[in-house]
Amino acid sequence: MAEEPKQDGDEDGEEDAERAEKLNPELLAACMRNDTETSMNLLEQGADPCCEDARQWSPLVWAASHGNESLTRQLIKHGAADVYKYEGDSKTKKKKHSPLHWAAFKGHLKVLWLLRGQQLSHHERDAIGNTALHQAAAGGSLECACCLMAQGCDVFAKNDRGHTPYVLCTVPEVQSLLLKAMDSVACKATGKQFSSTVLRYLCSWSLDVFCESAVTQTLVYESPDATVQERPVTWCTQVRNTIQEAENQLSHAMHLNTLVAISAALLSAEDKPVDCKLVHQCRNVKAKLESEIQLGEAMQVQTVTSLDEFGAVHERLSQAIEDAQEKNADQARVDAALTLRRKLMSEASLMRAVQGPQKTTVGHITMLEELTKAAQAESANEDLLSIAKKLIDKLKSEREVQHRIAAAGPLCAFDSFKKVVAAPQDSLPEWSHETEQFESFHEAYKKVVEDGDAAQINSDLMTAALKQLAELEHLLVEKKQTEEEQNMKAAKKKKGKK
Repeated sequence: MAEEPKQDGDEDGEEDAERAEKLNPELLAACMRNDTETSMNLLEQGADPCCEDARQWSPLVWAASHGNESLTRQLIKHGAADVYKYEGDSKTKKKKHSPLHWAAFKGHLKVLWLLRGQQLSHHERDAIGNTALHQAAAGGSLECACCLMAQGCDVFAKNDRGHTPYVLCTVPEVQSLLLKAMDSVACKATGKQFSSTVLRYLCSWSLDVFCESAVTQTLVYESPDATVQERPVTWCTQVRNTIQEAENQLSHAMHLNTLVAISAALLSAEDKPVDCKLVHQCRNVKAKLESEIQLGEAMQVQTVTSLDEFGAVHERLSQAIEDAQEKNADQARVDAALTLRRKLMSEASLMRAVQGPQKTTVGHITMLEELTKAAQAESANEDLLSIAKKLIDKLKSEREVQHRIAAAGPLCAFDSFKKVVAAPQDSLPEWSHETEQFESFHEAYKKVVEDGDAAQINSDLMTAALKQLAELEHLLVEKKQTEEEQNMKAAKKKKGKK
């Protein structure tokens, strides 16, 4: 009789099983040596997250033993913690090892949080009857012991050898914690007697023990950067009320948005286990308000009056701006400070140029004009702008006067027009040949000198220009007289011919 053909689903299942059988030893080996990357790759390839070796060591037991938080998270996502949940299921055979026990023994608090978050019972016992508290005590981890006792524990529980957690402990701090709980025979709040069924719940802040009805168990953020509430805590009623009061004060102070209120609220919450995210937010707001105050103080200097003071003013303002940006200060205030800094920098640059050595070169004058334009665009000090504009006018005027002096120099070398006529004409300025052009140059020269006088140009330059103007005028008068005499002679000669 022919065999029935296998269904596609059956073939896929067999392939997965074969793949897992091949990858499982590799996964266990990688977890044993705490190789996170390889372990995660093998899980993605299809290795069984719940596989075990001959001693019942699983990937999750290894991860818990090593305190490998990231691998523990990944294994939990793949369902590796489910096989260690026994409560309400008497038929399931318990494993020889428990990841919770190993995390407690090795003192890996965060892994302990993750496993408790998966509802792995801290009351379960290992192969020789130890609870997770036995292992935490034996390992000497105060933090793990506190965490487990906050979940409610029988501190007098004995293992198969008749030992309590206290007997297994050798660390004085953990011994003191256990002994204090053992000495408390009744709930501090209700008076209810403790027993193997009425468990002691350790308040995570006061470290006193209470019965279950007198505490509140919750999860809180480990740090301001945390995105999930994973840290398990237990608060007695008094502590819970204290926390709520402090958190309400912080929230109210945040609403008021004043430095006094927020500082007072932070001071009040300083020694209390309040929400770390709320405290972080308040501290940020406080820093923001403080930076805004510092920014306002740094903006008191609104204009540069001397270059000596500019360096300190600029540094203080820049530091205040940087701090305000880092602390997320009001953007309008930051923008105003940035505008002021640009204004002060433009004023300092212009003042440095105005007070420095001056030249009548095109490049220097252009530089002054550009600095003045930039300062004007930043609404710089009007007095400084006025000084800069006058300086520019003065330098431009001096440059024009210098050009006129240079242009008239060859002609003014002669003290009479007769000598001018006798000189080589190609050595003389073009405008000196025709009387009309000479006269136009002379008039334009006088206008340049008048503008220079208004611009208060250099006195030596003005003296030289005035002297040259007088010489030009003398030569021009002689030129006109000579031409007039020549015209009269020409007219008489023409008349005589008639």
